[in-house]
Parts: sequence; C-alpha cells; structure tokens
Amino acid sequence: MYILKNFVQGKAISGIKEISKDLKYLYSYCDLTDVDNMLLMQSGSLARRLEILNTRALIKDCGLKLSITYKNRKPIVENGFVSISHSDSLVAFVWNPDFEISIDIEEIGERITRIARRAFSENELKFANEDIVKLNLLWNVKECVYKQAGIKGLEFKTQIHVFPFDSIESIEAELITTEGKRNFLFHGKILKEHSLVYGSEKV
Repeated sequence: MYILKNFVQGKAISGIKEISKDLKYLYSYCDLTDVDNMLLMQSGSLARRLEILNTRALIKDCGLKLSITYKNRKPIVENGFVSISHSDSLVAFVWNPDFEISIDIEEIGERITRIARRAFSENELKFANEDIVKLNLLWNVKECVYKQAGIKGLEFKTQIHVFPFDSIESIEAELITTEGKRNFLFHGKILKEHSLVYGSEKV
C-alpha cells in the first residue's frame, strides 16, 4: 500500500510503500534483472530479499523501468540517479534525471539515543535537547549526506554537520573533507512513526 507518492518536486519520481511479505506475488510482479536475481540468491536473510523485491515493485508501481547495479553498495542507474532507503516496515526511493537526490527513512524510536553521542556533535545534541524526533531527523540528514558523499569511513560526528533548523522543510548540512566543504539542503517529513528526509547538494 502506498504511503506517499511523488513528494519530491521537479522532475523527480518518488514513492514510499509498506513492505509486503508476499514473496510469491513480489517475484511474479517484479521485472527482475540478472543483477537483481544474483542479489536475491546471495541474500542470506528473508528481510534483505523483501527489501530488494519491494523496492523493485515500488519503482515499477511509479512507472519506471530501472536497471540497478551497485558500486560500493551504492545503487547506480544509467539514466539518471536513484536513492533507496528502508525501515523495518517501509521502503522509499527517489529517482531524478539530472542530479543526485538522496533519501533516508527511519522508524522513530528510542534506539537513536544509544548512538547519539557517537553520531552527533555537542552543538547538534544541544539543539536536539533529547527530542527523539529531532535526533532521528539529524540521523536522516547525516545518512543522506553519507549517501551522496561516496566516501568510505566518513565520520558522522566530526565530518557531517547539521545546522539548527526552525522548520523540517528546510534543513542545511555541511560535509567537511580534505578536499574542502560541501553544502546540502534537505527537506523533512514526519509520517506517523517514521521520519523522512530527502535533498541534494547545493550548487
């Protein structure tokens, strides 16, 4: 069942749906590529297979036919850019023809507090003020930056900075590397028990 569709502005195509556990239907509905079939065979867990299948089903539901390969676990398509995210119960994606947009969806819960000190700076922790929703949004943003950065071993706490925000519709972040600084703009949404963030690098 759709939760949200085409929520990203511009030419992008996007969607969020509940994860179906009907393997028979998913295998028959999805237009699986050789890469997809290889991934499914190599997947050791049912949860991972469901993630792959539900992502492909959602992309097809949105009217797209994408052949997805992976480089360093990042999804790659020949025609444009794609980003994929999932929680225990939802899957989300965004495809854009002209530039990269990353997306991250997370279930809002107390578990974010267990990694907060390792993932967030003192300024970010002060801004969140132990608010679970804000902490989840900060994590969403850092995940989105990480996906676009394409840098192994990136340090979330010291290299990705999320600036204080008044509205989740406009969240700015900064990536600091040896090559300099990169700035990003993201948009957030709260979907009942989930936090969602998507956006791109500023140009």
